[in-house]
Order: sequence, then structure tokens, then C-alpha cells
Amino acid sequence: MKMSGFIGYAIASLIIIPVAVFVYNSYYIKENRDVTPFSKQYVGDTVELNFKMPSNKLILGGEDPYKWELITTHLSRKNMGPNGSRRSTYFYQDIYSKGYNKHIRIAMFDLSNLFWFDIGDSTVMLKVNKEDFNNPKYGSNEKPLMCFSLRGANGPILIKGRGTKNEGKIINKDTPPEQFEYNVYMYLTYVMPRKEFKERFGK
Repeated sequence: MKMSGFIGYAIASLIIIPVAVFVYNSYYIKENRDVTPFSKQYVGDTVELNFKMPSNKLILGGEDPYKWELITTHLSRKNMGPNGSRRSTYFYQDIYSKGYNKHIRIAMFDLSNLFWFDIGDSTVMLKVNKEDFNNPKYGSNEKPLMCFSLRGANGPILIKGRGTKNEGKIINKDTPPEQFEYNVYMYLTYVMPRKEFKERFGK
């Protein structure tokens, strides 16, 4: 390799490529960085709210109780999606509690959309961050109080065919700890606006 070619390669490796990666990450991958410590802090400081969910009957052709958004990145991410991919689905349902006078958003990532019908017409305990609950900035229609975990709901296993072994069996719909942590991580990384993230965590 000629000296000029080697120098050009070195410049590209040491300057151009790192700058290009920085620009790409900053402007094309919409995510907050280094959220893990804040995610653990968020999960570790919670309070539970009692709430009676509205009836969400599964009616063909009816309106779904939830909304959803697809989150995508140009590169596969190890924490994106259940198996590490370029896309993840953000499901959520907005509710209002007269008792707490707060708008609340129940949010789940990469969870079956049938979950929203299973929790309907149930009295559940909604787990929310305590700091957010005490912050008057959260709880409005524009900025709902976020809930990433709930317990107390039960739903039937779907019947895939006659004579199914678990036909009619009722199973618990409590959010497992790992799903709760995943929901918080994904929300803080890919959904929470950067401005809000900086204000909330000083990062």
C-alpha cells in the first residue's frame, strides 16, 4: 500500500468514520442514551393506584381499546424487540381516574394486543413512579402519568381448537418484573422526548 493511501485510510478510520457515526446516532437514531441507571431508579421508586378498568369486550369490527406505534431503527439493537431487531411495538391505553384526578397511560412494549381485552372490566393496581405521581406536571391529558406495570387482572386462555387441554382456564395477567423493567427501559430510550428526559434526569 502506498504511503498516501495508508494516510488516507488512517484519517478515515480515526476522524471521518467516528464523526459519521456520531452524526448518524445523533440525528437519525432517535433515542436517549445511557438510560439504564435512570431506568433502575424509576422502577425502584413506585406507588400503586387502585383503578377499575372499563369493559373492553373483544368485538369483531369494534374499536380497539389500545393504540400502538411502531418504533424502528436503521440498525438492529440488542434491546429492541423481544429477540433483538430493528423494530418494536409500543402499545398503550389512556384512562382517567376521578379518584386521583389524573390521566394515566398504561404502556406495554411487544406484548400481545389481546392483553388489553383481558384486563378490561377488572379492578387492578397500577404501578407508577412515585416522583411522577407527586409531580403536578404529570397527570394531564397532554402529559399523562405513565404506568408500565399492573396486577390484579385475570383473563381466559384463548381457545385454539376444540378439546384444548387448557380450554377455559383463567390465567393471571400481572406484569412480571422483567416486562416492567423492559417497558420502562424502552420508554425512556425511544419514546420520552429528549427535552423531557434531560429535564427529568438532568442528562
